[in-house]
Amino acid sequence: MQKISYRKCRVKDLAPASRMIKKTIFALRRKTGKEMKPWRIPRHPTPLATDILRRNPGTLYCAWKNNKLVGYAGAYVNGLQWYLCWLFVDPKLQEKGVGRKLLEKVWRDKKGMTHSLSTFAFNPKAIGLYSQFGMVPLCDLPWLKADPKKIGDLPKTELVIIDKPNRDDVKWLHSLEEKIRGYSHPQHWGIWLHSKPCKFYLFKKGGRRVGYCLITNDLFIGPVGVIYQEYMIDVMTEAIRLIHPKKGAKIMLWCPTLNIALYRYLINLGFRVDEIEIFMSDAPYPDWQRYVPASLAIL
Repeated sequence: MQKISYRKCRVKDLAPASRMIKKTIFALRRKTGKEMKPWRIPRHPTPLATDILRRNPGTLYCAWKNNKLVGYAGAYVNGLQWYLCWLFVDPKLQEKGVGRKLLEKVWRDKKGMTHSLSTFAFNPKAIGLYSQFGMVPLCDLPWLKADPKKIGDLPKTELVIIDKPNRDDVKWLHSLEEKIRGYSHPQHWGIWLHSKPCKFYLFKKGGRRVGYCLITNDLFIGPVGVIYQEYMIDVMTEAIRLIHPKKGAKIMLWCPTLNIALYRYLINLGFRVDEIEIFMSDAPYPDWQRYVPASLAIL
């Protein structure tokens, strides 16, 4: 039996890695009795994966057996924050140490560094592995959905909506994310702000910037950030109001359960839990009272 080999990920490895991730997730869903959901594999590497590979080439690794990609792990390092974006192993090779080896390959640590990730709540073996590396479950992240035509009455707010942010607005956005996330990620916003499927909105009250949100064409809301917790429900209300319903499409977002007020508000509006992921970390980050994430791969 040929041994498993490990090497740094290359751009040409990203497509087979995506196919292997799909295979792994589908196997897990079948095993745990979850609904099988449609998932289109991109023909070319996504801008997100390409950017992470370019900026952190030493923290993306692939596992190979008989010239076949059987494992993939990628982490993102920003200052003293390490975040695991992906860790997937072919179902036939799970529980054989491949996942642990990949995690060790992409792991980075030094004084003051924090380590975090998000993972499926229905994958206890993965949760156990991550716990052995010092990360513990800190917050649930329910995937909420709602039919925009069935949402209850939205309360009035005093927020002013800005749909064409200027340079100072974007600079403010990065400054706010430094405070609520621990670091900003202008490189990802560079992708989102110039992506046609995304629309960025800024919210003001009394002439002061108080929050922001991103809404995609497929009705996904996130990320969302506010200067104080008291503005979160108002900003989310206006974000929902900005949605243009599409036939059969539902509004979607990740809602941290540590933000009890927001979670209750959305449930009362008609949102329902579709699935749940778990945020794990060895440090209390980010400020879930003021932040709703977008992709859990770069939280």
